[in-house]
Amino acid sequence: MAASFLFKEAKVTPDGWLCLNVLNKPMARQFVLDMKKRDYVADLKEAHKKRSLDANAYFWAMAEELAEAVKSTKEEIYKAAIKDVGIFRDFHLPVDEAKSFRVAWEALGTGWPTEQVDFDGGDMVTIRAYYGSSTYSTKRMSRLIDHIVQDCKAVGIETLPPDKLSAMIADYRPVKMGGKDGE
Repeated sequence: MAASFLFKEAKVTPDGWLCLNVLNKPMARQFVLDMKKRDYVADLKEAHKKRSLDANAYFWAMAEELAEAVKSTKEEIYKAAIKDVGIFRDFHLPVDEAKSFRVAWEALGTGWPTEQVDFDGGDMVTIRAYYGSSTYSTKRMSRLIDHIVQDCKAVGIETLPPDKLSAMIADYRPVKMGGKDGE
């Protein structure tokens, strides 16, 4: 059983109760009524607006045009952009675990590529794992779009004027997890 509740105020009572003033009270009430006698986990995070579909759609439209121009696929263009300007984490793993890790990470989606970046000559390897754009803050998504716009301009593809591009990016908000806006 899982639920998400939007709230703006919270407090902790002296005896340890976490109290949230949720906006959807009927949904919260139903969650409490449906609870079973077991432990639960509450993960609290800052709320973000949904991402602008215009910014996402624009990125994919540009990726498709660029792919046609350079004889590639929009998915390969996307992966290359993620690797060029995206965020990543390096994992130092035993060689025999690296392949299964990479398969599991890449199964998260098209924009979650991995690459081997180091091998210590023994039984350890460093795998660089990139985070997909669904986790990006507004600033990170702006970098990704700026990157593809520059690539498109380099091969003569027309892009939006800077003022329209800025307005569209300003409306962008991340969909799910990720850094705070402005990172």
